[in-house]
Amino acid sequence: MRILGISSATKVVSIGLIDEDKVLVETTVSGIQAEKIMFYVKEAGIDPKQIEGGAVAIGPGSYAGLRGGLATAKSLSQTLKVPLVGISTLEAIAYNFIDIEGTMAVILDARADEYNFALFGASQGKLKRLTDDLVLKLDVLLDRLSRISGDIWLVGNIKDINIGRENFHFAGEAHSHPYGINVAKLGLLKIKIGEIDDPLKLIPRYSHKPNIREFKRGSK
Repeated sequence: MRILGISSATKVVSIGLIDEDKVLVETTVSGIQAEKIMFYVKEAGIDPKQIEGGAVAIGPGSYAGLRGGLATAKSLSQTLKVPLVGISTLEAIAYNFIDIEGTMAVILDARADEYNFALFGASQGKLKRLTDDLVLKLDVLLDRLSRISGDIWLVGNIKDINIGRENFHFAGEAHSHPYGINVAKLGLLKIKIGEIDDPLKLIPRYSHKPNIREFKRGSK
C-alpha cells in the first residue's frame, strides 16, 4: 500500500512515500505546496494516481507549518480520492528510535516555560505509546524525568534539560524532527486498522491557542 507522509511541524519540512516496507521517496523540501510534492513523486517514477493514502503531522508544532501541511494534505487527499490520517508530531519524532530496545521522552517547546511531552517505548521494531501528548511546566517535566530509573533517550528541544544522570541519553539534532517518512509509516499502520480521519474535521493540534488579535479600525 503506497502512503504519502507530509511533515511541516518543525523547521525541517519533509515528505516520504512508501510502499509497505519499501521507501519510494524520502526528502526534505523548501516548501509544502502540493505541486512541489507531486514533482518529487513523479521524479521517483511514481504516478500520483498510484498513491493509496495520505498522512500528515498535525501537532504540536509551529502555527504556520501545521496549517500549511494540513491544508496541502487535505487538498491532495481530495484530489487523489484517498484516505487521510493525522499523526502526532511527538510520535513521529519517537519513530526515529524504532530500532532501539528502550524508552524515549520526546520534548518540544510549547510556550514560556512549558513543554510538549510524551513517553514512548520501542521493542522488536514496534513503537508503543506510554503517555498521552502532554503540556507540562518545566519544573513538572524535570520532576517526572527525575523519577525514571531505567535508561531513557531524551529527544527534541532538550537544551533546558540539565539533569546529569547516567541513565539519560541525549539524542542529536538529526533525530529531533518528525520526518515525513516516519509520518508515512505511522499512517500506514493506522490506515490498515481502519483509523481514518475525516478531512473536514481534521485540525492542527496546538499546545496553546494561537495568539491572534482581531484588528479593529482606529485601534493603535
